[in-house]
Formats: sequence, C-alpha cells, structure tokens
Amino acid sequence: MEIRTAYQSYRKKPYVARWSENGKSRNRFFATVKDRAQFIESFQQNATRQDTSIPLIEPRKLIRWQEAVKLDPAADPVEVYRFWLQRKPAQARQILLSDASQAYLRMMVEVGRDVNYTGHARKALEDFRGGAGDKPIHTYDAEALREHLYGLPYAAVTIRHRRSHLLCAFAWWVEQGWLAENPVEKVKRPQVVTDEPGILSVDDMARLFRINQRVDPEICGLLALGAFAGMRTSAIAKVDYEEIDFAQRGILTPASKTKKRRRQWIEGLPDNLWKWLKRTPKEAFDMDQRQILHRRAEAYKRAGLLVESDDIAYENRKRQEQSKPLVNWKPKFPPKNCLRHSFATYHVALHRDPGKTALILSHRNQEVLYQHYLGIATQEQAERYFYIVPRR
Repeated sequence: MEIRTAYQSYRKKPYVARWSENGKSRNRFFATVKDRAQFIESFQQNATRQDTSIPLIEPRKLIRWQEAVKLDPAADPVEVYRFWLQRKPAQARQILLSDASQAYLRMMVEVGRDVNYTGHARKALEDFRGGAGDKPIHTYDAEALREHLYGLPYAAVTIRHRRSHLLCAFAWWVEQGWLAENPVEKVKRPQVVTDEPGILSVDDMARLFRINQRVDPEICGLLALGAFAGMRTSAIAKVDYEEIDFAQRGILTPASKTKKRRRQWIEGLPDNLWKWLKRTPKEAFDMDQRQILHRRAEAYKRAGLLVESDDIAYENRKRQEQSKPLVNWKPKFPPKNCLRHSFATYHVALHRDPGKTALILSHRNQEVLYQHYLGIATQEQAERYFYIVPRR
C-alpha cells in the first residue's frame, strides 16, 4: 500500500501521511517528521502481514487440488472449470449483478486501481442495475446491454466509456468462471465525432502565467506541467518533487502511480518548462488534486479566463452597496483540458514529429494524434508559445 507524505504549514500538526483505503482517502497528522516516519513503518508492516493478494487455501481444498492434478498434470484448471460451468445447471450458478459488482469493485480496490476510475466503474454498474434490474449475470445478453447503453441520455463518447467499464466487469466475471462468455463484446462501440480540441491562444497562455507569477508561484509550476509537458491534472497531483530530474531533464512516474502499472519516464521536454519548475517551491507538490483544481480556478479568474455565476453575483452585490451600475457579464469558462490540448497543438506545430509528441503524451496512435492536432497552430505561434518564460 502506497503512503504519500505532505506538509501543511497552517496545521498545528503539519506533517501529513495520506493513503487510500477501500476507495476512500485517509489522512493522519503528526507534529514531527520522526513521528510520521514511525507511523508509516508500522503501518506498512501491518499491511504486509494482512496482504489480501496472498491467497489462503484451506487444507481440504489443497488435497482435492492435488487429486485433480494427478488425473492430468497438463490440464489448465481454469479451462476445466469453465467447461464444467457451461454444463452445470443454470440455477446452481446464479450470481446476482449486485453481488458480482461488489466483488469486481472490491478487486479493483485491492489491486490499487485509481480511485476516480473505480468511481466511474461503480457508476456504470449502478446505472446498468437500475435500468436492467438486479438479475443473475448470466441472464443478460447482448441485446439487453445494447438497449441499456444506447438508451442512456449521454453523448456518444460517454456511452463509449460506459461500454468500456461494463466490458471490463463482464470480462473479469468470465475469468472467475461465473460466465461462459462476455456479451458486451457483441455490442458495437458508438461512433464519436471528434470536435476541434479546445486550446488557449499564445496571448491567453502568456497572460495566465504573467499575472500569476508573483501572486501564486506554486500554481504556476503545476500549470507549467500541463501547458508545457501535456500532463493531466490527475497525473500532476501524483508528482513528487523528487521525481523531477533536473540533471537529466526528465520526469519519472513510478509504476505504482500509473493506470496500467507501468513505469513512465518522460524526456525531451521544452526548455521553458524547466525554467518554470526551477522557480516552483517544493511545497507546491504537496497539494492534492482538489487543492490544485481550486488554485487553478483562481489563477484562471485572475487572467480573465474563468467567470462563474457566483463571481457575477458578488460583483453586483458590491456595486449595489456602492450605488454603481450593475455589470452584465456572462459566465465564461476555459476549454476543457485546455492546457494539455494546447501543449499537443503547439508541440505538433513546432516539431512536425508525431512520434515525439506521442511519446511525451503517452499516446499509442501517432497517426490519430497528428490528424487531431496538425494545422490548428502555426510554427510561428508555437515558437512564441514555448518562449513563455518567467520574468525576472
């Protein structure tokens, strides 16, 4: 189990130990680093002793297993079990959707899947149960799943994500021997019409960093990871300062922090990123995702990129008290994922090398990436974009 540390200077006990347990975030606070280190050591020792990934086999089942192996040592026990399941009476293997869903979600927590991903999977299963009913899982066929998915009041891309979550759940149930086949495989993915990626202009991006440089230097460094390295907010929240290698100019993401549990090393990043990171206080990397989103929103507002309804109401209340004319502003929001999209757009325009951009973004399909971002920005704009550096 991974335990992350943080420092929150405003607390009486500022040294934080943070971990995830059953899908929920847990925190403990300590007065000294030594107290926190002792707690982490004791906690991890107990977690190792209680590791649920180590299977416990009852003696009687182990004896029975040995007897089965003697019949044919070359036989794959999982395939034998599936063959047996296909021929046993249906009433003997009726597992309700609710029970199967709980087992699947519990497995994802145990193997350390991302909390957000697990939450999306839970929502997909709950919606399916709400629409199709809580029945034995072997009774759902492709038609029932197709009717559910294409009846959802969502955009095609969301339906595609829901299908993916159900596909993975049913696939795991097949692995457990609870089903003979995966009916979701017979449901076609919906076609998604891709819109133009939402990006910030070079002037907007420059203003974002200029205005916030002295006001909030911590958030500027984290914004730079999105704008000049293409990192997602969820990934930025997991970065520790020690994982940024200034000597080799690369960023390491350990396998324990990635969705697919594979180590990632990113290099070849632009010069202006390192100039922003060198000015970023180490404490910036103690922020969790919620804190980053809040500070980022404040930074957007200072730059005039975000205007919310509450901001308009607050401004008009002040003006009423001062007997001034009310404003008629409209809510304004920056494009979704605009930092990552901006990086990809300007990086493609600057280098014209889809492989280089795909490697930094961890994209598998270079051709799709090239088609998605090529031609949105000019090389001259890209040169200006990657020249956005801190002012002295």
